[in-house]
Amino acid sequence: MRSRCSSGVALAVAQILRGDSGSRGRYPRAVTAHRVWLLFPFLLLVALLFVAPGCGGDDGGEAGGSGNEPSSTEDPEATSPGSGPADESAEVRYLAIGDSLSQGIGAEDIETGSFPARLAERWRKAGCTVELNNAGISGYTAGQMIDDQLPRIGEFGPNLITFQSGANDIANSVSEAEYRKNIGVVLDAAVASGARVFVLLQNEWFRAPDGPSYGGTRALRDAYDAIMIKEAGSRGVKVVDLRPIYKQQADDDEWVDDGIHPTEAAYDAWAEALAKMIPSPCKP
Repeated sequence: MRSRCSSGVALAVAQILRGDSGSRGRYPRAVTAHRVWLLFPFLLLVALLFVAPGCGGDDGGEAGGSGNEPSSTEDPEATSPGSGPADESAEVRYLAIGDSLSQGIGAEDIETGSFPARLAERWRKAGCTVELNNAGISGYTAGQMIDDQLPRIGEFGPNLITFQSGANDIANSVSEAEYRKNIGVVLDAAVASGARVFVLLQNEWFRAPDGPSYGGTRALRDAYDAIMIKEAGSRGVKVVDLRPIYKQQADDDEWVDDGIHPTEAAYDAWAEALAKMIPSPCKP
């Protein structure tokens, strides 16, 4: 559809050639070929001025478009996925799924002394906005996490999840087959959420003063960790291996007075290592 401007230009040119400008006597009635050539530069200039960018659109339309064509201006709130670098100001919604080691039992204040809390605080200091939802509960097996912690995924909407389990399954004589099935359910739900998922293996809790009384042995820890490694790997989930740190802490006898849980300093060391091993969650 021709705009009002282009129609006006055509009309003006026709009027000049006919000698009919709408104001009697301004142009001669007949224009000779010689005069047309003399007027050509002027007519060209007039045409360029009228059709230059910024000329008005159809009746009732805004300058710059007819309203019927797609706008070239993109909505800054609707950038398509993958079209640019991650927003460094985007909020990290971190969900920790696990047992007492995620909950932070052994720390003076579990709200600030657990490894998820210490990790979140490091990310904040690095410039991230972090909302932490620590679902870890002392004594929980992987099966109990399915019932009481997995619903947090839908409720909280995390974009980053850590998951650790195993010790309580061993202590409660959960079979390897049952453990495999249960952690598979947790991992499937975590992956399906679209969040980045990271798995932690068990510490050397079997070496704690009360570890043997819970049925802990190195062989059992290794067997259940092997299941976790295989199930995570089959789903493309990264296993964050802190076992060298766990060993050193057991060597240094870093246990609290309950005889089974790590010290707050031990949790802080886990967070320090995790901050280096997990890519920054709020930067490209």
